Amino acid sequence: MEKHTSFEERRDSVRAKRIVTVRHRLIKHRTRKVNSIWQLATTENMSLSGLLFVSALPYHPGDIIELQVVMSGVIDIFNGFAKVIRTTRNKGGYYHVGVKYVDLKPKRRSAKTLLASN
Repeated sequence: MEKHTSFEERRDSVRAKRIVTVRHRLIKHRTRKVNSIWQLATTENMSLSGLLFVSALPYHPGDIIELQVVMSGVIDIFNGFAKVIRTTRNKGGYYHVGVKYVDLKPKRRSAKTLLASN
């Protein structure tokens, strides 16, 4: 069995090279909630499970960020939350940030589940 060493081989979705506008802000760092200001950036590539974008901010693996990905300033592609998987600094001093989308909505339990647990 071969070992996979590159990022390309570990992805669970096909990436498409798309450059669109993304607004991002930090929501949670480690265990504390943060309310930071929105930053503007562009994506490098996207998939159904995450995206890679260029940032002036050095996010850390595990950080939770809020994202708004917009095409042509009008069409919402994605509005939600993502977990930072990796951050690398490029030669220009900016950061490539790889994120995976996450659902932060609390899970609602059905009435049947609540009755069964009592």
